[in-house]
Amino acid sequence: MASHDHAVTADESGDLAAHESTYAAFVALTEVAVALLLCIVLCLVLWGLEGHGFVALVGLIVACAAAAIGSVAGYGWRALTPIIFLLGLASIVLK
Repeated sequence: MASHDHAVTADESGDLAAHESTYAAFVALTEVAVALLLCIVLCLVLWGLEGHGFVALVGLIVACAAAAIGSVAGYGWRALTPIIFLLGLASIVLK
């Protein structure tokens, strides 16, 4: 059984760098997931309420591609902002 009688002091960093990188990756993934969910909700508004299924399908495909490319390239949720803007505009303008 491991001994738990040793406390980490301020001088010992332990694996703090690994914790910080994991936390940064988690926050980045959460930001992209929230932006992608917003795109999905806007696509559902276009498809269900407005009746523009093709526009919503194209918007969903482009949003998923932008999320994947933005995550890999390091842009994060900022890669989805033009898609969110365009889907929101389409939700307002198309009747």
